[in-house]
Amino acid sequence: CAASRQAACGATCIPIPWLCDGEQQCPNGTDEQCGCECCSVPSVCGAKKVQCPGTHHCIPHWELCDRHQDCEDGWDEEGCPQQPCLPGQWQCRNRVCIMAEWKCNGIDDCGDSSDEDVCAPCPPGMVRCDEGKCILESLMCNDEDDCLDGTDEPSTCGELCEAAGHRPRARVVVQPHNFLPAYFCQVCSARVDVRSGDLYWLAFPHLSCPRTHMPCRDGTECVAQEYVCDGEKDCADGSDEDTCAHLCDTPGRSHFAYPCGLGVCLNASLVCDGRQDCADGSDEGGNCSVPCQRSCAHLCYPSPQGPRCWCDPGYRLAEDGLSCVDIDECAEQGEGACSQTCLNAPGSYSCDCLPGYLLEPDGQDCKLTGPEPMLLVAVQSDVLFYGLRSGREEVLLATDKDRVIFSLDYDLVERKIFWMDLATESIRWQGLDPGKKGTLVKGVRSDCIAVDWLGRNLYWIDGAAGQVLATRLGAAWRGVPEYTVVVDGDLDRPHSLVLQPLAGLLYWSEVGSRPRLMEATMDGSRRRVLLAQGLGWPTALALDLPTWRIFWLDEKLGSVGSAHLDGTSVKVLQLGWVRSPFAAAVCEGQLYWSEKKAWSVQQVDKASGKNRTVLLKRHGQPHGLQVPSPRSPKPYCTNGCAKSNGGCAQLCLPNP
Repeated sequence: CAASRQAACGATCIPIPWLCDGEQQCPNGTDEQCGCECCSVPSVCGAKKVQCPGTHHCIPHWELCDRHQDCEDGWDEEGCPQQPCLPGQWQCRNRVCIMAEWKCNGIDDCGDSSDEDVCAPCPPGMVRCDEGKCILESLMCNDEDDCLDGTDEPSTCGELCEAAGHRPRARVVVQPHNFLPAYFCQVCSARVDVRSGDLYWLAFPHLSCPRTHMPCRDGTECVAQEYVCDGEKDCADGSDEDTCAHLCDTPGRSHFAYPCGLGVCLNASLVCDGRQDCADGSDEGGNCSVPCQRSCAHLCYPSPQGPRCWCDPGYRLAEDGLSCVDIDECAEQGEGACSQTCLNAPGSYSCDCLPGYLLEPDGQDCKLTGPEPMLLVAVQSDVLFYGLRSGREEVLLATDKDRVIFSLDYDLVERKIFWMDLATESIRWQGLDPGKKGTLVKGVRSDCIAVDWLGRNLYWIDGAAGQVLATRLGAAWRGVPEYTVVVDGDLDRPHSLVLQPLAGLLYWSEVGSRPRLMEATMDGSRRRVLLAQGLGWPTALALDLPTWRIFWLDEKLGSVGSAHLDGTSVKVLQLGWVRSPFAAAVCEGQLYWSEKKAWSVQQVDKASGKNRTVLLKRHGQPHGLQVPSPRSPKPYCTNGCAKSNGGCAQLCLPNP
């Protein structure tokens, strides 16, 4: 396993990125045994490090096969792959091949930062790790090794250990032999590296959360600020829902809610009932015996503060303390109220679904009718279909092992898969019927392609040239390029591209010095900035047409964002597991994306960012990802180019 830069997993080997990723792969769970129990330290090496055989010397896993002998006996360089990169690619220090233009683009595409460690200084607000990668300053001293070599967690971060109380996750701390800590630590096991003289000890560090998160009271975990006081207990001890008494009348919580003194919401029918239901007893005593004689519009309840007016479900007490006003749940809860259409009514609301969807029994979520929705995903040199309900996997396309399938899309009219072939610098296609395949265009490079199934065109991004280009879906390679530049000029490293054929619009992201989301008509005209604030590297885009929103995953900020297609109603969720997203798709109530470094395809609830699930994890990096429509387009769907190619002899580009 070590010779192939993999980790032992029983009788098999697994990729190193699968270690300590929260998903058990080995039958005995050894791939997730990342911490240590007190006084039981099997190795001096911490997470993301490997031990040179026969010694106590530890090296970061990214130093395996880096063409430099780090272990005394050269074990870390034995049996390393020698396959050269393809034309147009660049070989990383760890021998991973990436596109040549990705070097010095501010993103760690190699995984060992070797494509960035010889480049210009990090952007403002970021710092460079010793191994070369740039990280946000806010990630320094957050008790997580965001740098592969751990240089973002030096001993100077401050207090590492706490003398008493609860114990967060243990970790191995390294201290040079000529320096001893000036603070007290709970140390239950220590070893000395006889080769270097460095002292290793097992300690319990003080939990430090990023600015976007808050620590739970027991000190064992952090939760996103968006999850605080949202009516759900995300901390194991429920402390994220404490001190939320001021939100007792928030839509979605129990009606007639009475705020206890400690911040808990209590059903008002339990107030002044002779039993202490609030932990501090604040629901009893006081003026509970005073009778209700107020002119309340709905109901009157006794309380320790005297008689109070209350409102029926769906209403809120007005400022006069007597009358009640309707709560517009659709406006106040936003996406959390309904997955598609929300209809407000006096004292209530209801959800509805678009044609082709069926309302689930919960009255909120909409489910596609007809065949099972499928996820189309490229994993290294293969294209798979994954059933989003059954979990069934089917290999649709298997190319040569030396090829990498990057972006892909699906033409639901002719049932063809289009993909970017890096090895031949061409966009190729294959039908779902056996034997049908071909090449659409050659001599192009692209991070992202997109099919306009209605106008019968294919668009792609050329990040190096800063262009959006297009060609006809029916084109066949005849030795001469047949495509046109749709958008050019003032594009700052365009990266991801999505289309809205019914509206004749295209959207793309830019990840340069001025990150932004852009919109234009499909002929490249009427270009406008959709969003230019709060973005880092929006590397993956997806459209959710039922809700008329655009989603993006931000590699630099580790977040998921969404906004209405007019640029309003922006919502951003900070999610720690968003690390290296490549492509994304939305289906029903879920957001799906491919994680390059974790070699997995994952999903979360699109509205809350909760309930993360790893759907696919295979030997190879996942890239392109789509959820094709299970239904054929309606016959009334048309635009200017849909009939007779708009009267054009060659390429017709819609301009709605």
